[in-house]
Amino acid sequence: MEFKNMEPVRFAWDQLRNAVPEDALEQVRLHENTALKEQSYTLHFENHQLLVGASDAAGMMYALLDLRDRYDGGWSGISDVTLEPRILRRGLKLNLPLDARTPSYSDASDSAFENIPQVWEWDFWTQYLDSMARSKYNVLSLWNLSPFPSLVRIPEYPAIALENVVRSTVPPRPEMSGENMWTEDMLGGCCVVKKITMDEKIAFWRRVMEYAQDRCIRVYLFTWNLFVYGTEGNPYGITCDQRNPVTADYLYCATKALLETYPLLAGIGITSGENMAGDETDIPFLRATYGAAVEQVHRQHPERSVELIHRMQYARYPQIRQQYADFTGDFSVSFKYSQAHIHSSPEPTFFSDFLGNSPPNEQFWLTLRDDDYYFYRWYDYGFARELLQKMDVRRVRGFYLGADGFTWGRDYTGYGEEHPLYLEKHWAKTALFGRLAYNPEEPESCFIRLMTRRLGLEDGPRFAAIWTKASTAFRMLQVVHWNDYDFQWYPEGCCRFLHPPVAKLVFSDINEFLNCPAMPGTAYLSVKDYCERTDRGEEIASHTPIEAVQMLREIGSERIPFTPQANWELSATLADIHALQLLSAYYADKLEAAVELCFYRRNRSRTDCQQRAVALLERAAKTWMEYSASSSAYYRPQRLTRMGGNRVDFRAFDRFAQLDVELAMLQ
Repeated sequence: MEFKNMEPVRFAWDQLRNAVPEDALEQVRLHENTALKEQSYTLHFENHQLLVGASDAAGMMYALLDLRDRYDGGWSGISDVTLEPRILRRGLKLNLPLDARTPSYSDASDSAFENIPQVWEWDFWTQYLDSMARSKYNVLSLWNLSPFPSLVRIPEYPAIALENVVRSTVPPRPEMSGENMWTEDMLGGCCVVKKITMDEKIAFWRRVMEYAQDRCIRVYLFTWNLFVYGTEGNPYGITCDQRNPVTADYLYCATKALLETYPLLAGIGITSGENMAGDETDIPFLRATYGAAVEQVHRQHPERSVELIHRMQYARYPQIRQQYADFTGDFSVSFKYSQAHIHSSPEPTFFSDFLGNSPPNEQFWLTLRDDDYYFYRWYDYGFARELLQKMDVRRVRGFYLGADGFTWGRDYTGYGEEHPLYLEKHWAKTALFGRLAYNPEEPESCFIRLMTRRLGLEDGPRFAAIWTKASTAFRMLQVVHWNDYDFQWYPEGCCRFLHPPVAKLVFSDINEFLNCPAMPGTAYLSVKDYCERTDRGEEIASHTPIEAVQMLREIGSERIPFTPQANWELSATLADIHALQLLSAYYADKLEAAVELCFYRRNRSRTDCQQRAVALLERAAKTWMEYSASSSAYYRPQRLTRMGGNRVDFRAFDRFAQLDVELAMLQ
């Protein structure tokens, strides 16, 4: 096998060539090792030569990329090693803002608005897919509510094909179900951001998928259901009604046309629930449309593998298995591993509880929803490693990491003219999850070396320790202050969106902290449970909110002032660390105040508890204002989809932080 003629290997070889001197490069010898599993590689140094073995292009690409990062003046320090991936399919989740007329679930946000033109630029995808490959991701899942009108010609419905790319300056005000993401009033603010025909669109996305293949990345397309955005005013009678036979036929034909048009598309993901009937007809409807289309394509192209992934959202697992018992293609089920908050417990019990009701040998896809960090850069090697090590990989087919409330495209949150890829701004997080999913034994020293080079650090280990400590804040809080869903809790802003019919963005006040439960399945108690057990004089074996307070206070006590640096990325990272330290100090005081206030409300004679709560909240309010000022100096207020499409401005919450004091003073 001539590895150097393979595009993935040429890419990695060029990366290596740019990082090591020519004499070191001349020592590297590539060879085929058919005994290795897919994506695996071996290294062996002898007689002044570094022998690199692999059985496929992916394994060789990963080997060369690792050598680029591990080179430290020579190869003699590299010991013999054989590496194979712990998790075979390691993916990212990108809510894809194709067009205002065919929105994603994140489109009621500034991040989606800014990225509509970006996802139609070739440079965006070459950078994006290169970045994925460097962090060992090999699955790209693209999510859109109604992608077909922007991506494909449907022979049976020729009028359903959108020319050009459009966005609107009139923001959507969607329902939580995804309805009203594109409405008539948005037409008045529409403008064409790219003139492009449907044939050119098809050529563009074929090229993107070919480039992904050249980085050993498989592309999947996920929809939510049931949406038919982009078909407005159609002459066929297509509606958002699963009882409408035309709608069913449209989805069947559209899915079939999509798979025929894009032979490199690896699979389709579907969801029963969003904007559907919400009854026992949902799953059969998807089986008869998407499922039947995948089966038909498989019959016509038996050599092709197309995977159908059914998400567990709003679905009952036994009914899914019943409906797909006779499915002739490749079928999987997907599960949210930590609900919407991956930055919580490294060993969430939701999936293990679910496995108790599933066949013992079935494997599942996992959604690692990351709706905690939109702004701040995160680094916590120990947490990422522990979470990935504790996954029951015997039951894991793969995972995709990403958000629903934010578009992981280019980052437009700052004030400057730099708009790096989200993957590059948050390089530490994406590198940790991708590379440790491949090899959880990769030592932290490798990541610290990357950090040192990238940020121009003098003391990489010390910086990594400080960054790690600041990054633990949210998970320390969330185990005692738990909300399943992202709209219920946005930790960077201490706010939540009250579900319709209320439909309001609100600050999470002291009462919410007092009443919030602990994360299920953890050894932590909520504020209420802790106070009740303490008042009853029970011995408490569980971890308590006070322990979380102590850890948060330790994080916030460092309060390293932000000092501008010549390296702009180091400067920005320091600013993020400083913001997280301030927020930790704020949450420490607020959580402790919730405990004191709970004791007081259980026994009104304990006025000392009320006084302590008031004092803590007064200090917390001052810290919040320092935090909001610090964060707002670097980040713009953002419209966020899962906050109801509202613009979240941390400075606007200053007054509500003060109101917590008044709430605590109420008799």
